[in-house]
Amino acid sequence: MLLKRKLPASSIAEVVIAISVIALCIGIASLVFVRSTKSTVNFQEVRTQTEIQSQLWKHLFMMEHEFDDIENIKLERESTDNDSIERLVFTGEDGKVILKQDWWVE
Repeated sequence: MLLKRKLPASSIAEVVIAISVIALCIGIASLVFVRSTKSTVNFQEVRTQTEIQSQLWKHLFMMEHEFDDIENIKLERESTDNDSIERLVFTGEDGKVILKQDWWVE
């Protein structure tokens, strides 16, 4: 026998429970870390959305319907059920939709 004395069952149960809790905490922490680093919206996309929205407000104020080119952004116009509204879809280089905006057409 490896052990010369007997261990109480409660101390073994306490060790197993403690190890389980520690493993659970490490697992949850790693999931939170991975999800925070692989966020769907990164800072660059937020900056690009802000640029697009600034141009939209400027064109809305000046009643213009043509938009300046934003670097590496593709603009697609989609029709909607309403004849007076046009949907503008801004996509990035990777084909990911950055912003969808409904636009009033006269």
